[in-house]
Amino acid sequence: MKLQQPYIFPITVQFEDVDAHGVVHHPNYLKYLERARSHGIKQGGYSLRKFSSSSLALAISEIHANYLRPALMEQELFVISLVTAIGKSSVKLYQSITSCLPRLEELESVGTDIFKLSETIFWAELKLICIDSKSLRTKSIPLDLKKSITNYETNLGSV
Repeated sequence: MKLQQPYIFPITVQFEDVDAHGVVHHPNYLKYLERARSHGIKQGGYSLRKFSSSSLALAISEIHANYLRPALMEQELFVISLVTAIGKSSVKLYQSITSCLPRLEELESVGTDIFKLSETIFWAELKLICIDSKSLRTKSIPLDLKKSITNYETNLGSV
């Protein structure tokens, strides 16, 4: 299966994201990743309303995160997402947060090592599983959702 290009989602650190020292509180990095994934799926053509009204959910089953540098209030950040594998009921991806918009050539040169970009402040490797939100059992990812995950492309023009 051909995987999409990295997806880039811009975020500005808000007042509610930081602690008393003006530094982003650590759980908010994971919220930024979630926001980028949701937006990417929507950009790929899958309705988030449809997803939320179904009995399916994409739940994180594994995460390996690395905090490299702090992010500060009002800082412009970019979440870079790269799907590396899609299985019957799971998705593996890398996500990183950078303090500078990387050039397309730079993204192409690092490939799946997006966390090695010089301006990376946070990165994570994740495995998501599709579950039935009522029974909490693993389910196959619907084909239209798989298609939206592989359809979104680099979003450099809108940032």
